[in-house]
Amino acid sequence: MLTGLRKGDILHLTKADCQEDGIHVQPSKTRKKTGKRLIYEWTPELRAAVDDAVVVRPALSHYLFCNRFGRPLFEEAKGTTKGFDTVWQSFMERLLKESKVAERFTEHDLRAKVGSDAESLARAQQLLAHADARTTKRIYRRKPERIKPAGS
Repeated sequence: MLTGLRKGDILHLTKADCQEDGIHVQPSKTRKKTGKRLIYEWTPELRAAVDDAVVVRPALSHYLFCNRFGRPLFEEAKGTTKGFDTVWQSFMERLLKESKVAERFTEHDLRAKVGSDAESLARAQQLLAHADARTTKRIYRRKPERIKPAGS
C-alpha cells in the first residue's frame, strides 16, 4: 500500500532495486508506453516494510519477495503469479479468522485504496504510475469526492 505498485512489479523487486535514495522501479505497463522510471523515496514506513521483507526472505534470493527456497513468487515464462496467489489465499483465511476483517479483498483493492486515499487525482495518478488520469479516475478513485459548499 505504501507504493501503490502493481502485484507483478512488487514481485519483481530485488534487493538491488532498493538503493540509497529509494526503491527504483520501471513499472511493467509503462515500460513499453513511456519508458518512465520511478523512485519511491524512503519514508520511515517504507524503509521498515522493506527491512521486514528482507529479514524473512532466504539469504540466497535476490528477490525481495520469494518462497522459502528463494525462488520468486511468479513464473516468468507463463506470466503467472501462482506462488503469490497461494500465499495470499492463506493470508486471507488467517486474516478472516484472527481479526475483525469480515470481507475478502485482493491486492488490487489495496492498489485502489492508494488511489482513493491520495489527496488529489494528480497525486493518485503519480502514485499509480498511470499515463492517463482517466484510468486513475475511472477505476482507482473509489471514494466519493468531497466538495465544500459555496461560501465556505
